[in-house]
Amino acid sequence: MAELTVSPQELKFRFELRKTIPVLLSLTNSGSEKVAFKVKTTSPKKYCVRPSSGIIEPGSSKDVQVIMQAQREYPPSLEDVKDKFLVQYTAAPGAREVGPDTFDSSSNKDIKQTKLRVVLVGPPKPPSPVPEGVEEEASPAKSAYQADDAPSASQRGDSGSRERERSLEAQLLKAQKDKADLKKRLDLSELQGQSRGRGSQVQAAAG
Repeated sequence: MAELTVSPQELKFRFELRKTIPVLLSLTNSGSEKVAFKVKTTSPKKYCVRPSSGIIEPGSSKDVQVIMQAQREYPPSLEDVKDKFLVQYTAAPGAREVGPDTFDSSSNKDIKQTKLRVVLVGPPKPPSPVPEGVEEEASPAKSAYQADDAPSASQRGDSGSRERERSLEAQLLKAQKDKADLKKRLDLSELQGQSRGRGSQVQAAAG
């Protein structure tokens, strides 16, 4: 009695325009005799099956590649797909290959089959663009780094103002010092004048 495990039970294709899309189908002979298999589809022009038939030894598996041909337009609906696959299998004790009569239902009454449905999944999402807010948030950080390396325009303006203030303060201190020195000289000159006047008076009194 033929025993064949078919996995997966549905063929899921990630649909993309103008690209061939392969899906792997695994067939496992879990019985004790050879099994012949054949894969059919309702849309033979749309799909390519490799291999489409063969013999599987007892306890062995065979991988079948189902390829969706590149499509030029999107289907009307990804959810409502009419494509289907049919895996037929039968015991083939002494067979080396699948013959033309192996799956002839009129001569072989021991043909079993497993139906597989097709599922289409939308194309992968493109990478999300960098949000504008991220770029805007990065600008202050960049300005901060620039501030560490070189003073900004406002900082240069503040520095110039401070330098002018220090220059004015120095000039003011110098003027105050000059004024004090001048006052000292004036006071000294006045004292000397007073001293000479008293000396003249003493001499006159003595004469």
